[in-house]
Amino acid sequence: MSQANKEPAKDPTRDLAVEIYIELISRAVTVTENAAKINASPESLAKISFKLAEAFEKAEAEIMADARPKNQNFNVGAVDIGSWGKTP
Repeated sequence: MSQANKEPAKDPTRDLAVEIYIELISRAVTVTENAAKINASPESLAKISFKLAEAFEKAEAEIMADARPKNQNFNVGAVDIGSWGKTP
């Protein structure tokens, strides 16, 4: 496959930033019959989109880390589950 035909690598932060940017820019544009006015700098919206995407991914990673199993070294094969709940 030639260099020109290669699909670009997926960048989840960029993809999320694009979605955020589209939402922000659509809210910042006022369209009238004869003109369109942007109430914020497109460059500023692009920068804030990336910052928001990075913050979202960081928060998501922290939340997902809290949801992961805590005792990953537990060996279920070494435990006699049948004896659980029985008094000696």
